[in-house]
Order: sequence, then structure tokens, then C-alpha cells
Amino acid sequence: MTETVPALKALSRNIFHYKRHSLKTVSLLWGALLLTQSCGGKSLRSTKVSGAETTASVYFSSSTPFLPLKQVRDEREELQRLIDEHAESGTPLKLPSGLHYISASLKIPSNLTIEGTGNSTEIFLMNSEVKGQNVFRIVKGSTNISFKNLKINANQQGNTGADLVAVFVPENVKKISFEKVCFAGGRDRGVVQVKGLNDQPVVGVRFVNCEFIEAGRTAVELRGTKDVEIKNCTFRNWGMFNADSPAIQLQSQDNIDVNISNNKFYNSFGRQFAIECAAAYVVNGKISNNQLLDQQNLGGNGISGYFKNTEISNNSLVGGNGNQRSGLEIFGINNRILNNCVSSGCIAIAPGLKEDGFNITITGNKIATKGENAAGIQIGNGKYNLRDVIIKNNIVDTRKAKGNSSAVVIGTYHLRRMVKDIVVEENTLYSNAFCIRMEALPGSSNIAIRKNICKAGMNWLGVITDSFDNVILEGNIKEMPNKEILYSIKMPSFTER
Repeated sequence: MTETVPALKALSRNIFHYKRHSLKTVSLLWGALLLTQSCGGKSLRSTKVSGAETTASVYFSSSTPFLPLKQVRDEREELQRLIDEHAESGTPLKLPSGLHYISASLKIPSNLTIEGTGNSTEIFLMNSEVKGQNVFRIVKGSTNISFKNLKINANQQGNTGADLVAVFVPENVKKISFEKVCFAGGRDRGVVQVKGLNDQPVVGVRFVNCEFIEAGRTAVELRGTKDVEIKNCTFRNWGMFNADSPAIQLQSQDNIDVNISNNKFYNSFGRQFAIECAAAYVVNGKISNNQLLDQQNLGGNGISGYFKNTEISNNSLVGGNGNQRSGLEIFGINNRILNNCVSSGCIAIAPGLKEDGFNITITGNKIATKGENAAGIQIGNGKYNLRDVIIKNNIVDTRKAKGNSSAVVIGTYHLRRMVKDIVVEENTLYSNAFCIRMEALPGSSNIAIRKNICKAGMNWLGVITDSFDNVILEGNIKEMPNKEILYSIKMPSFTER
């Protein structure tokens, strides 16, 4: 059964500031309220009120109090009652179009579906200076919760207290989904904050066909989750108050079985990647077929973080600042980086949180860099070492970069590391420096460089450190004028085949 919840939809989200509108408009709205009184307090569902500056539909019922027009009607108590009733009965709560104002968080228990008619059904958090405000706060340990076809607005401008989050999900929640939901608000946390723990994860999180239209910091923050899907969503205007913020942040606790696919990211403020996993792992993940756009070249359209057994594939990164923040910076083990197109950034591979990085495949990618010291594909950095890395069938171009910007760097990404069992094979390489640069810590070994097409560069191969054993150079094609190997130090020459 459809419940009609009282609401006043008129003028704008700043309806409280009615002085901005004409006295004629205000008097017309007041007349609509008096008309309700003259009708004996009966429900008047869609009274059209027209004036010189605005046309509005007023929704209210016999329980609507007559408040001064500089205020709006707080529907929190009635909405909470309906939420509790529908959760108990297991029937969907269907909200009509309208701007539904609430003064504090709505608590969401198990077995509840809230469904609107689209963005015209808007739950709006009224102005406050209180810390920790939410529109919806999920009850710890609850299950089977769904939101569909509505707008959730935490009112970023009007709520100035810290920790403003539109939807807060604590640990041990199971099966929560958002479909065709528009999210707005958020200040210094995620607009949606899912805060599970490794031993009490939030399980079964879905965002499908959703819009995230503004975020002071991050749009979606995930901690301690399992079985997550973010699909066909659009992200805009994250990092409005803190530009060092990604659109999606996975952090602090592991996130397992994560699928982020077919989304569009339009960066206008951020300079700290679009998707980032910090201080914990994404395990068994797939990040694929996303469009990450950074037309202002700020550096907020890359993918970065700690991953295990994760595929990052078929993503298109357009625009960017030319280095890893507009590229793929991947730490960890058992990862596959396949068929991505990076128009202005690099691929950088580094070890894990507390272990060597190993079993990494980088295949079929197209990479172009720009700026200072912006190499194309780099392996190194961190506290640990790297082994079993395959770099194959990539097209890399660093000719728009400056300084130390080789197409492939074996052993160094900011810091030198020991590298073993590395294959660089059948790549097409353009560079303003070396096509391939070798620079690593002592003990590095088993480096196979085969059948690469070196199209442009100062030299096809530059060897910076005498720290490699068992180097195989075989079948490489050198199309630049200088076809020799450049050695930066005195050392035995490598044998080419």
C-alpha cells in the first residue's frame, strides 16, 4: 500500500529563506494552507500554486501543523514511525514525490525497502551545527535493507558539524542495496560510509545505477566489507572541501570480493586518484570497464592501493596530470593489469603491506605520460621486494614527459628494490629517455628482455646499477639512431642475442 507522507515542496532547498521570493508568491502559499483549513483539515494532495516567480505543488495532510513560512515541516517523527511499521510488516514503504525535511537521522532496521518516484522524492536533512548527522543510519546487525528511486541529501551547505554522512552503515550489517539513488552532501567523511570490521564485516553491499553528485571528501567509503558491487554509477564533484580525496575509498579494514565496474567518474576537484585502497587490502577484486575523466588535469582519475588477487582491466583514464595519480599505482600480490588505456599517467607496481610483491601481470595496456620524471611502467618502491612480474604486449609513450622518463623501469619507482624473475617482452616503446631502464638493489636476477620494439629514445637500454645477474637480451628491435646499450657505471657488458 502506498503511504502519502506529508511534505512541502516549494521554491527550493532553501525554502526557509522565503524572503528571496516575492510577497505575492508567499501569500499564495499561505492561501493554500488556509484553503486546507477551510476544507476541514482533509488531505489535499496536489494543490497547484502559481505565482510570478514560481509554480509549486504542495503536499500535506490533516496532521500538518500551520508553521510560519520561514520554517519547514519536520517529518522525521512520522517517517520514523512509518519506517518501523513497514519493517515490522515486511512491506515496502513507498514515498511520493516531494521534498521531505528531517531534523535528525532516521534509524533503519532490518527487512525494510524504501522506494520513491525518482530524484523528485528527496529526503533532506535540515540545517544544523550538530556533529555526526546522517540522513539514514542503519541499525547495527540488521539485514535485508533496500533503497530505490530517491534522492538522499545531507545538505552539505546547511549542516556545518563534523562527520556529516548521508548514509552510515556500521559493522555486521548484511544485504543492503541502493538502486537508482541520488546521493548529495557529506563533508569530512564519505557521503556513504560503510564501516565494518575484519571480524564483523558488512556483507552484500550494492550500488547500482546510482548518482553521487557532490562530496566534501569521498563519495563512498568502504571498510571491512565482503561481496560489494558498484556498477553503472556516476560520480561527480568529490573532494570539494578536501581535494586529497578519492571518489571511492577502501581503507583500514580489508574489503573482499569487490566489483567496481561500468562506472563514470567526472573529476572537478580531486587530485588524489578516483579509486584508492589505503592501509588494507582489496582481496578478490575486479575493477573494470570504468571511465575516469579528468579534463582539468588535476590528477584525480587514477586507481591506487593495496590489492590481492585482483583484476584491473579495460578501464579508460582520460586526462590527468601525467603521473601515477592519473594512472594505475598497484601494490600487492597476484594482480592482473590488463587492457587499460591511460592517456596521461603511468603504471607503477610496488610490494605489499608486509610482504614482497609477486605474480603480477601487465599486458595489453596503452600508456602515455607527461610532466617531470614520468616513466611509463615502473616496478620498485616500498619496504619489500618484487618478483615474478610479466610486462608484455603494452604500448608505452613517454615522449611528452621530461627528465628521467623511460618507457619501462626495472627496479625503481621512487625507491630502488631488489627484483627477480622479471619478463619484459613484445612491448612497443617510445621514450624521451631510455626505452628500458635497469636500476635496482644488489641481488636482482633473472631479467628477460625479449622481442621489444624500441621505436624512439635516447638509447634502447640504459643500465644504471651493476646489480643484476642472469640478464637475457634477445630479439629486440631498435629503431632509434643510437642502438647501443648505455652503461652509467663501469661494469661487464651484457650479451645480446
